[in-house]
Amino acid sequence: MVFSFLSAGAVLADDQSKAYFFWGEGCPHCFEEKDFLKTLEEKYPKLAIEDYEIYTHPEGLAKFKEVCRDYDIEPLGVPMFFWGEDYVIGFGGEATTGRQIEEIVKKKLAVKDGGEVIGERTEKELVLKEGFTLGKVFSLAVADAVNPCALSVLLVMLMTILAYNPGKKKDVLLAGLAFTFSVFVMYFFYGLAIIKFFQLVQALAGVRLFLYKALGLAAIVLGILNIKEALCGHSSCPVLPQVGKLLTKITNPRGAFAIGGLVTIFLLPCTIGPYIITGGLLSSLQIIKTLPWLAFYNFIFVLPMLGITLVCYAGLATIDNVSSWKENNMVKINLLSGIIILFLGLAMLFGWV
Repeated sequence: MVFSFLSAGAVLADDQSKAYFFWGEGCPHCFEEKDFLKTLEEKYPKLAIEDYEIYTHPEGLAKFKEVCRDYDIEPLGVPMFFWGEDYVIGFGGEATTGRQIEEIVKKKLAVKDGGEVIGERTEKELVLKEGFTLGKVFSLAVADAVNPCALSVLLVMLMTILAYNPGKKKDVLLAGLAFTFSVFVMYFFYGLAIIKFFQLVQALAGVRLFLYKALGLAAIVLGILNIKEALCGHSSCPVLPQVGKLLTKITNPRGAFAIGGLVTIFLLPCTIGPYIITGGLLSSLQIIKTLPWLAFYNFIFVLPMLGITLVCYAGLATIDNVSSWKENNMVKINLLSGIIILFLGLAMLFGWV
């Protein structure tokens, strides 16, 4: 898996003619890549690679952590190859990962087949690559945000608040905001747990190598299931009966916040699919670097809840009107959500993004 970015601190300030290769004693993928890199050094005499063994040499491990820190990624495991603004995780063979590494070498040495000179990758191209990452996270968040379960639970909660405090729109506003904020906070921590899980999985080189494709395949399956549910006309929330008793106990904003956090546990089976895929995509970053992405994802996720709360408070529509609109249009929204996830999965699986 190859990655590029705009800045890598001290590493990019170092000698640009030097590449780094990190490996571990007893790692079969490492030895395969090591042999491959030897053939590249013979093919490209100007290629200079500094290699470090990290399992039995503390200085190698320290260097590995230093380089990963400069690249803003977690030191998840080996083999890893770094040069300039590019790095490659794992080794799947000469025809796949090996080809990616050789393309980096040819770019850095300004040569390609036929001896043509090529330039460095432009900043615009790198920004576009980052834009693809933003597009993936945004698409998955939108698909997750229109989940009927989360919206149904919010509407039932608002109806309960209004029934207990008839005519008190301020209570509806505060309860809706408290419930939405509670969901945001809980899902934010769920996201951190998902990312940490994927980082532990990625420490296994053989698993890490195929993770991106596996996430793409998972997105395809999830998209197909969503489309199937929509075409069958299913738009109801299967967890609503389970949380109904909890929702009827909410009588004030404080209760809305407390119950909101508890309800997220029941909502996970309905909403976790796109979030797992997002967590896998973000798992190559250091935890601290994932925080803005998680905040962005979850803001998009709770945006419909926030919108419904404000619309009902402002009197632009009644809770019954919003609930009726949801029931009449949820099948179409589910279909759109499934299509978005399906095409994103296909793009990931076939390397279009």
